Amino acid sequence: MSTYAYIQIEGKLLSKKLKVDVDFGDTPEQLKAGKEYSEKLTGKKSYAAILNFMVQNKFELVQTLGYTEAYSGTGGTTGIVFIMKKSTAPR
Repeated sequence: MSTYAYIQIEGKLLSKKLKVDVDFGDTPEQLKAGKEYSEKLTGKKSYAAILNFMVQNKFELVQTLGYTEAYSGTGGTTGIVFIMKKSTAPR
């Protein structure tokens, strides 16, 4: 069995710090864990620091996606998404 994490990362306006949103799912436990991870990771200045934190917590990178959000015809905010997996032993 595996647990997946969808980690959306974007730069903060006029800052080197990153804003991170971690999504583990929609159960109360998953929402709580996602909020805790998001709070721990927001403010980091490096994508590698985020990956290293997740690897230390037994996650492995599955896929990386880039995205751009357009606002009023401008280029908007560009970010990256890490899809990560944590394998858990069967019970």
